[in-house]
Amino acid sequence: MSPLSASASQLSFGSPVSRSSRSPNIRLPGLLGQSSVVASPVESVRSIASFFTKLRPGSPPRHSEFYLQDQLSVFLVDGVLFRVHRFFLQRESDVFRTMFVCPPTQDGPEGLTDDKPIVLPEVTVTEFEALLKFLYDGGISPSPFSTADEWIRLLSIATRYAMERIRARALHELECLPPLDPIQKIALARKHDVRDWLLPSYVALCLRREPLNVLEAIELGLETMVLIAIGRETVRDSGTLRDFEDLRQPLGYEEFMTAIVANIFGDGEFSGA
Repeated sequence: MSPLSASASQLSFGSPVSRSSRSPNIRLPGLLGQSSVVASPVESVRSIASFFTKLRPGSPPRHSEFYLQDQLSVFLVDGVLFRVHRFFLQRESDVFRTMFVCPPTQDGPEGLTDDKPIVLPEVTVTEFEALLKFLYDGGISPSPFSTADEWIRLLSIATRYAMERIRARALHELECLPPLDPIQKIALARKHDVRDWLLPSYVALCLRREPLNVLEAIELGLETMVLIAIGRETVRDSGTLRDFEDLRQPLGYEEFMTAIVANIFGDGEFSGA
């Protein structure tokens, strides 16, 4: 037998050498960055897996503010279903934030399906539409609304759900629009707790030429109607006009009369006392 045949015979799979309990040494070139001698094929696979695991970077940190894990929630508003993102609502309102973390009822969580929506009582469809339009448009200029009525709807729902930033924007826009009627401003101020609007509106009614009509008197209520009547008489009284001329103070006419009207109404309504 030739030496080559003998060598081939020794490497035969049926030879006693290949059946030996001692596994042949396996050399893995380059893959592990160095020559690795592994005791068995299983351990070789483990080493390869370990190598690629080390190559794979760990998970990057999540941004504390802008890694959003948002959900869509279904709301029932005045008989109409809305399905919107939670993120904007809970960002703007502690009321919504608390609503979303409340434990589910025995029937399961609300807001996940049309069959079990989150009900928003005493909210109109147009108010919720105004809020969503403002939120999804970003609430930035140019203004998403062009009329006072739209801003009033936004003011209404923003006040109810303690959305201070949105409420402030609505009040600002209403001041920039053509002036609202004093009667309307008084009604809005009382409904939405805008005390800064009350005194200027009372002064405007006291100083204007036309007296209150029946509908305005009904809107204001008996007490306010009587105080307005007293204010109108006082600012036109000759003694009041003489006091204004005699004092010769740096106050203008409207500022002087504002002080007179404020004294008639008292500070309670304006300060919240």
